[in-house]
Amino acid sequence: MQHALSRKVVRTLLAFPVFFLSPLLCAAALSEEPPAGLRHERLRFHDHDYDVVSVDLKKARLELFWKDKHGCPFNNFEGLRSSLESEGRQLLFATNSGIYARDNTPLGLHVENKHELRRLNTTKSFGRGNFSLKPNGVFYVDDAGAHVLTTEAYQAAAPTPELAVQSGPMLVIKGELHPRFQPDVTSRHIRNGVGVRGLHEVVFVISRVPVNFHEFASLFREQLGCPDALYLDGTLSGMYAPFAGRQDSGLHYVGMLAVTAPKE
Repeated sequence: MQHALSRKVVRTLLAFPVFFLSPLLCAAALSEEPPAGLRHERLRFHDHDYDVVSVDLKKARLELFWKDKHGCPFNNFEGLRSSLESEGRQLLFATNSGIYARDNTPLGLHVENKHELRRLNTTKSFGRGNFSLKPNGVFYVDDAGAHVLTTEAYQAAAPTPELAVQSGPMLVIKGELHPRFQPDVTSRHIRNGVGVRGLHEVVFVISRVPVNFHEFASLFREQLGCPDALYLDGTLSGMYAPFAGRQDSGLHYVGMLAVTAPKE
């Protein structure tokens, strides 16, 4: 995600055929019946199209993945799917998550199965990039449910999460759009993010066309009713959701948020 421009440009060029063709291919694919706890909507909001997947935490378990039991990164959805399959599990849904460093390690908080693999990043001056567009924040799930907080609020709350991922910028903060988002900004990219509607409903969104931050954040607040939402990534973003007609293989990711089930 948000680091050296040269690397980003290279990945963007590689990503172009995947992310601008795969939605067209997926639209033609027959979607499956949603698994328990998952729901898909294809929304059009202010002339832009989005895929929205909602996760009911009462019926489905959300997990965060980075490396397998041998310490090897999964890298993409196909790598995660294949690894899970070898363990008798199936991948139902996945999307990329969180900020990462040049060495392909999480650059911010990363908690899997209650194990903190990377600490909260509270760097005040972070140079250029989306994470430096303060406030940034944390999406996490604990015993009470799902939450999105600014990094400062998370640090003050000091929760004990089952999973947590840090990214930025915040999209919606207590019902208000990020103060620096402007509707006339011309910088548009494919974008994905996460929001919460109550303690037990998590909403994942990926745009099907390039959008700016204001447009993307407005969808969470006005259409989806999320009082808090967090940006995950831009052009590299992908989604694996066969029941929604999307089976992106994914590019080179670090963290991936996913829902799995025992293999039938």
